[in-house]
Amino acid sequence: MTRITTEKPSLPGPIGSGGEAPLAARRSFAASDVVPLVVVAAAVGFAYAPNFASLFKTWRTDPDYSHGFLVLPICAYILLKRWPGPDEQIRPTPWWGGWVLVLGAMAARVFLHERGQTWSETATFLPVVAGIGLARVGWPTFRRVWPAFAFLVFCLPLPNALNAALSQPLQNLATTFSCKLLRLTGLWVMPEGNVILVGNERLEVAEACNGLSMLMSLAATVAAFASILAMATWKRFVLLLSIPFIALGSNVLRISATAWCYYKFGSEIGGKYAHDLAGWLMMPTAMLLVGLELAVMSWLIIEATDTSRSLGLLATNTAPKTWQPEGRT
Repeated sequence: MTRITTEKPSLPGPIGSGGEAPLAARRSFAASDVVPLVVVAAAVGFAYAPNFASLFKTWRTDPDYSHGFLVLPICAYILLKRWPGPDEQIRPTPWWGGWVLVLGAMAARVFLHERGQTWSETATFLPVVAGIGLARVGWPTFRRVWPAFAFLVFCLPLPNALNAALSQPLQNLATTFSCKLLRLTGLWVMPEGNVILVGNERLEVAEACNGLSMLMSLAATVAAFASILAMATWKRFVLLLSIPFIALGSNVLRISATAWCYYKFGSEIGGKYAHDLAGWLMMPTAMLLVGLELAVMSWLIIEATDTSRSLGLLATNTAPKTWQPEGRT
Protein backbone atom coordinates (compact mmCIF):
# COMPACT_ATOMS: atom_id res chain seq x y z
CA MET A 1 0.00 0.00 0.00
CA THR A 2 1.43 3.33 -1.03
CA ARG A 3 1.11 6.40 1.17
CA ILE A 4 0.92 9.86 -0.31
CA THR A 5 2.25 12.68 1.82
CA THR A 6 1.95 16.36 1.00
CA GLU A 7 4.15 19.06 2.46
CA LYS A 8 3.31 22.70 2.62
CA PRO A 9 5.88 24.56 0.53
CA SER A 10 7.84 27.23 2.33
CA LEU A 11 8.76 30.53 0.86
CA PRO A 12 12.38 30.71 -0.28
CA GLY A 13 14.58 32.70 2.01
CA PRO A 14 18.19 33.76 2.23
CA ILE A 15 20.91 31.19 2.74
CA GLY A 16 20.91 29.86 6.27
CA SER A 17 17.36 31.00 6.98
CA GLY A 18 15.84 27.53 6.74
CA GLY A 19 13.36 28.62 4.09
CA GLU A 20 11.57 31.13 6.27
CA ALA A 21 9.70 33.96 4.67
CA PRO A 22 12.01 36.97 4.35
CA LEU A 23 9.26 39.59 4.69
CA ALA A 24 10.23 40.52 8.25
CA ALA A 25 13.89 40.68 7.27
CA ARG A 26 13.01 42.88 4.34
CA ARG A 27 11.11 45.27 6.60
CA SER A 28 13.96 45.43 9.09
CA PHE A 29 16.39 46.08 6.23
CA ALA A 30 14.30 49.03 5.07
CA ALA A 31 13.98 50.41 8.60
CA SER A 32 17.68 50.06 9.37
CA ASP A 33 18.62 51.87 6.17
CA VAL A 34 16.55 55.00 6.76
CA VAL A 35 19.19 56.86 8.79
CA PRO A 36 22.19 55.98 6.54
CA LEU A 37 20.13 56.84 3.47
CA VAL A 38 19.22 60.26 4.88
CA VAL A 39 22.85 60.92 5.84
CA VAL A 40 24.20 59.95 2.41
CA ALA A 41 21.50 61.94 0.59
CA ALA A 42 22.26 65.00 2.72
CA ALA A 43 26.00 64.66 2.01
CA VAL A 44 25.46 64.38 -1.75
CA GLY A 45 22.98 67.26 -1.69
CA PHE A 46 25.42 69.47 0.21
CA ALA A 47 28.32 68.61 -2.11
CA TYR A 48 26.29 69.33 -5.25
CA ALA A 49 24.18 72.19 -3.84
CA PRO A 50 25.30 74.80 -6.44
CA ASN A 51 24.74 72.33 -9.29
CA PHE A 52 21.30 71.31 -8.04
CA ALA A 53 20.34 74.98 -7.62
CA SER A 54 21.23 75.58 -11.28
CA LEU A 55 19.17 72.55 -12.34
CA PHE A 56 16.20 73.76 -10.29
CA LYS A 57 16.40 77.15 -11.97
CA THR A 58 16.44 75.49 -15.41
CA TRP A 59 13.37 73.41 -14.57
CA ARG A 60 11.55 76.47 -13.29
CA THR A 61 12.36 78.90 -16.11
CA ASP A 62 12.66 76.69 -19.21
CA PRO A 63 9.38 74.99 -20.24
CA ASP A 64 11.32 72.40 -22.27
CA TYR A 65 12.81 70.99 -19.06
CA SER A 66 9.95 71.44 -16.62
CA HIS A 67 9.65 67.63 -16.51
CA GLY A 68 12.71 67.68 -14.23
CA PHE A 69 10.42 68.13 -11.22
CA LEU A 70 8.89 64.70 -11.94
CA VAL A 71 12.13 62.79 -12.39
CA LEU A 72 12.76 61.94 -8.73
CA PRO A 73 9.18 60.71 -8.01
CA ILE A 74 9.28 58.56 -11.16
CA CYS A 75 12.68 57.16 -10.16
CA ALA A 76 11.30 56.24 -6.74
CA TYR A 77 8.29 54.53 -8.32
CA ILE A 78 10.47 52.54 -10.75
CA LEU A 79 12.72 51.51 -7.85
CA LEU A 80 9.79 50.25 -5.78
CA LYS A 81 8.21 48.48 -8.74
CA ARG A 82 11.41 46.66 -9.74
CA TRP A 83 12.60 45.93 -6.20
CA PRO A 84 12.85 42.14 -5.58
CA GLY A 85 9.81 40.74 -3.84
CA PRO A 86 9.78 38.66 -0.64
CA ASP A 87 9.47 35.41 -2.61
CA GLU A 88 12.60 36.02 -4.71
CA GLN A 89 16.13 34.87 -4.03
CA ILE A 90 17.76 38.24 -4.83
CA ARG A 91 18.94 39.95 -1.65
CA PRO A 92 20.77 43.27 -1.21
CA THR A 93 24.44 42.52 -0.54
CA PRO A 94 26.92 45.38 0.01
CA TRP A 95 29.72 45.55 -2.54
CA TRP A 96 32.82 47.65 -1.87
CA GLY A 97 33.48 48.21 -5.57
CA GLY A 98 30.68 50.79 -5.66
CA TRP A 99 32.78 53.14 -3.54
CA VAL A 100 35.51 53.02 -6.18
CA LEU A 101 32.99 54.39 -8.67
CA VAL A 102 32.00 57.12 -6.19
CA LEU A 103 35.62 58.18 -5.59
CA GLY A 104 36.35 58.17 -9.33
CA ALA A 105 33.32 60.34 -10.06
CA MET A 106 34.26 62.82 -7.33
CA ALA A 107 37.82 63.04 -8.68
CA ALA A 108 36.43 63.67 -12.17
CA ARG A 109 34.21 66.40 -10.74
CA VAL A 110 37.21 68.21 -9.27
CA PHE A 111 39.01 68.02 -12.62
CA LEU A 112 35.97 69.27 -14.57
CA HIS A 113 35.33 72.06 -12.07
CA GLU A 114 38.86 73.37 -12.52
CA ARG A 115 38.34 73.41 -16.30
CA GLY A 116 35.01 75.25 -16.03
CA GLN A 117 32.96 72.48 -17.67
CA THR A 118 29.77 73.07 -15.71
CA TRP A 119 27.48 70.60 -17.48
CA SER A 120 29.95 67.72 -17.23
CA GLU A 121 30.65 68.58 -13.60
CA THR A 122 26.95 68.43 -12.77
CA ALA A 123 26.60 65.14 -14.66
CA THR A 124 29.08 63.45 -12.31
CA PHE A 125 26.33 63.16 -9.70
CA LEU A 126 24.89 60.31 -11.81
CA PRO A 127 27.82 57.89 -11.25
CA VAL A 128 28.03 59.07 -7.64
CA VAL A 129 24.42 58.05 -6.96
CA ALA A 130 24.84 54.83 -8.96
CA GLY A 131 28.01 53.98 -7.05
CA ILE A 132 26.33 54.53 -3.68
CA GLY A 133 23.45 52.32 -4.72
CA LEU A 134 25.81 49.65 -6.03
CA ALA A 135 27.85 49.73 -2.84
CA ARG A 136 24.74 49.22 -0.72
CA VAL A 137 22.70 46.65 -2.68
CA GLY A 138 25.36 44.85 -4.76
CA TRP A 139 25.35 43.65 -8.36
CA PRO A 140 22.42 41.18 -8.29
CA THR A 141 19.96 43.73 -6.95
CA PHE A 142 21.46 46.60 -8.96
CA ARG A 143 20.97 44.68 -12.22
CA ARG A 144 17.31 44.50 -11.30
CA VAL A 145 16.75 48.15 -10.35
CA TRP A 146 19.23 49.95 -12.64
CA PRO A 147 16.47 51.67 -14.73
CA ALA A 148 15.60 53.76 -11.67
CA PHE A 149 19.19 55.08 -11.53
CA ALA A 150 19.43 55.50 -15.31
CA PHE A 151 16.25 57.61 -15.36
CA LEU A 152 18.09 60.30 -13.37
CA VAL A 153 19.77 61.38 -16.62
CA PHE A 154 16.57 63.26 -17.49
CA CYS A 155 17.36 65.71 -14.68
CA LEU A 156 19.95 67.24 -16.99
CA PRO A 157 19.30 69.60 -19.91
CA LEU A 158 21.00 68.95 -23.22
CA PRO A 159 24.59 70.25 -23.39
CA ASN A 160 24.95 73.54 -25.22
CA ALA A 161 27.42 72.02 -27.69
CA LEU A 162 25.00 69.22 -28.60
CA ASN A 163 22.13 71.67 -28.83
CA ALA A 164 24.06 73.87 -31.24
CA ALA A 165 25.23 70.89 -33.33
CA LEU A 166 21.74 69.43 -33.78
CA SER A 167 19.69 72.61 -34.10
CA GLN A 168 20.43 73.52 -37.73
CA PRO A 169 20.21 69.96 -39.17
CA LEU A 170 16.88 69.41 -37.40
CA GLN A 171 15.54 72.70 -38.80
CA ASN A 172 16.48 71.59 -42.30
CA LEU A 173 14.90 68.16 -41.84
CA ALA A 174 11.72 69.64 -40.40
CA THR A 175 11.42 72.06 -43.34
CA THR A 176 12.10 69.38 -45.97
CA PHE A 177 9.71 66.76 -44.61
CA SER A 178 6.99 69.33 -43.90
CA CYS A 179 7.09 70.47 -47.52
CA LYS A 180 6.85 66.88 -48.73
CA LEU A 181 3.89 66.17 -46.45
CA LEU A 182 2.11 69.36 -47.47
CA ARG A 183 2.48 68.48 -51.15
CA LEU A 184 1.15 64.98 -50.48
CA THR A 185 -1.92 66.51 -48.81
CA GLY A 186 -2.60 68.78 -51.81
CA LEU A 187 -0.98 72.06 -50.76
CA TRP A 188 1.80 73.19 -53.08
CA VAL A 189 4.54 74.95 -51.14
CA MET A 190 8.11 75.97 -51.84
CA PRO A 191 11.01 75.87 -49.37
CA GLU A 192 13.34 78.84 -49.23
CA GLY A 193 16.00 77.93 -46.71
CA ASN A 194 14.10 77.44 -43.44
CA VAL A 195 11.12 79.44 -44.74
CA ILE A 196 8.11 77.73 -46.35
CA LEU A 197 6.29 79.79 -48.99
CA VAL A 198 2.57 79.09 -48.59
CA GLY A 199 0.92 81.00 -51.43
CA ASN A 200 1.59 84.64 -50.61
CA GLU A 201 2.45 83.86 -46.99
CA ARG A 202 5.83 83.05 -45.48
CA LEU A 203 6.03 80.47 -42.70
CA GLU A 204 9.38 80.51 -40.94
CA VAL A 205 10.64 77.31 -39.31
CA ALA A 206 12.48 79.02 -36.47
CA GLU A 207 15.15 77.49 -34.28
CA ALA A 208 12.59 76.99 -31.53
CA CYS A 209 10.50 74.89 -33.94
CA ASN A 210 13.19 72.34 -34.81
CA GLY A 211 11.71 69.64 -32.54
CA LEU A 212 14.77 69.51 -30.29
CA SER A 213 12.94 71.36 -27.53
CA MET A 214 10.51 68.49 -26.91
CA LEU A 215 13.06 65.72 -27.37
CA MET A 216 14.06 65.40 -23.70
CA SER A 217 10.47 65.63 -22.44
CA LEU A 218 9.36 62.97 -24.90
CA ALA A 219 12.36 60.79 -24.10
CA ALA A 220 11.64 61.02 -20.37
CA THR A 221 7.96 60.13 -20.89
CA VAL A 222 8.67 57.18 -23.19
CA ALA A 223 11.48 55.88 -20.95
CA ALA A 224 9.16 56.00 -17.92
CA PHE A 225 6.46 54.03 -19.74
CA ALA A 226 9.04 51.52 -21.04
CA SER A 227 10.36 50.97 -17.50
CA ILE A 228 6.98 50.68 -15.80
CA LEU A 229 4.74 48.90 -18.31
CA ALA A 230 5.07 45.18 -18.91
CA MET A 231 6.41 44.51 -22.41
CA ALA A 232 9.04 42.45 -24.16
CA THR A 233 12.64 43.66 -23.88
CA TRP A 234 13.00 44.07 -27.64
CA LYS A 235 9.96 46.34 -27.68
CA ARG A 236 11.58 48.56 -25.05
CA PHE A 237 14.74 48.92 -27.14
CA VAL A 238 12.81 49.66 -30.34
CA LEU A 239 10.65 52.18 -28.51
CA LEU A 240 13.65 54.02 -27.06
CA LEU A 241 15.50 54.05 -30.39
CA SER A 242 12.46 55.54 -32.13
CA ILE A 243 12.26 58.60 -29.84
CA PRO A 244 14.13 60.99 -32.20
CA PHE A 245 11.98 59.90 -35.15
CA ILE A 246 8.76 60.36 -33.17
CA ALA A 247 9.88 63.84 -32.11
CA LEU A 248 10.68 64.75 -35.73
CA GLY A 249 7.36 63.32 -36.94
CA SER A 250 5.39 65.28 -34.34
CA ASN A 251 7.18 68.46 -35.33
CA VAL A 252 6.49 67.85 -39.04
CA LEU A 253 2.79 67.38 -38.28
CA ARG A 254 2.80 70.61 -36.27
CA ILE A 255 4.43 72.64 -39.05
CA SER A 256 2.12 71.12 -41.67
CA ALA A 257 -0.99 71.94 -39.66
CA THR A 258 0.24 75.51 -39.16
CA ALA A 259 0.92 75.84 -42.90
CA TRP A 260 -2.61 74.77 -43.74
CA CYS A 261 -3.95 77.39 -41.29
CA TYR A 262 -1.75 79.99 -42.97
CA TYR A 263 -3.25 79.00 -46.32
CA LYS A 264 -6.87 78.96 -45.11
CA PHE A 265 -6.96 81.89 -42.66
CA GLY A 266 -3.86 83.98 -43.40
CA SER A 267 -0.69 84.57 -41.49
CA GLU A 268 -2.25 86.81 -38.84
CA ILE A 269 -4.72 84.23 -37.51
CA GLY A 270 -2.46 81.29 -38.32
CA GLY A 271 0.52 82.80 -36.52
CA LYS A 272 -1.50 83.99 -33.53
CA TYR A 273 -3.65 80.94 -32.81
CA ALA A 274 -2.71 77.91 -34.89
CA HIS A 275 1.00 78.04 -34.17
CA ASP A 276 0.60 78.04 -30.38
CA LEU A 277 -2.21 75.48 -30.42
CA ALA A 278 -0.18 73.14 -32.61
CA GLY A 279 2.72 73.51 -30.20
CA TRP A 280 0.54 72.46 -27.27
CA LEU A 281 -0.64 69.42 -29.23
CA MET A 282 2.86 68.16 -30.03
CA MET A 283 3.21 65.99 -26.93
CA PRO A 284 -0.25 64.36 -27.23
CA THR A 285 0.52 63.71 -30.89
CA ALA A 286 3.84 62.12 -29.97
CA MET A 287 2.15 59.86 -27.41
CA LEU A 288 -0.40 58.80 -30.02
CA LEU A 289 2.48 57.88 -32.32
CA VAL A 290 4.06 55.87 -29.50
CA GLY A 291 0.81 53.97 -28.98
CA LEU A 292 0.52 53.37 -32.72
CA GLU A 293 4.07 52.04 -32.82
CA LEU A 294 3.37 49.59 -29.99
CA ALA A 295 0.19 48.44 -31.73
CA VAL A 296 2.05 47.87 -35.02
CA MET A 297 4.83 45.92 -33.28
CA SER A 298 2.27 43.71 -31.52
CA TRP A 299 0.47 43.16 -34.82
CA LEU A 300 3.56 42.37 -36.88
CA ILE A 301 5.39 40.16 -34.37
CA ILE A 302 3.37 37.81 -32.18
CA GLU A 303 5.11 36.30 -29.20
CA ALA A 304 5.76 32.56 -29.37
CA THR A 305 3.49 31.78 -26.44
CA ASP A 306 0.66 33.80 -27.89
CA THR A 307 1.15 32.13 -31.29
CA SER A 308 1.05 28.63 -29.87
CA ARG A 309 -2.07 29.39 -27.92
CA SER A 310 -3.84 31.00 -30.85
CA LEU A 311 -2.93 28.06 -33.12
CA GLY A 312 -3.94 25.50 -30.53
CA LEU A 313 -0.43 24.01 -30.30
CA LEU A 314 -0.77 23.67 -26.55
CA ALA A 315 -3.95 21.65 -26.84
CA THR A 316 -2.10 18.32 -26.86
CA ASN A 317 -1.46 16.52 -23.63
CA THR A 318 -3.54 18.99 -21.68
CA ALA A 319 -5.75 16.38 -20.00
CA PRO A 320 -5.10 16.11 -16.26
CA LYS A 321 -2.94 13.15 -15.35
CA THR A 322 -4.31 10.73 -12.81
CA TRP A 323 -2.02 9.53 -10.06
CA GLN A 324 -1.10 5.87 -10.07
CA PRO A 325 0.75 3.99 -7.37
CA GLU A 326 4.33 3.01 -8.03
CA GLY A 327 4.84 -0.23 -9.84
CA ARG A 328 1.46 -0.06 -11.64
CA THR A 329 0.73 1.02 -15.20
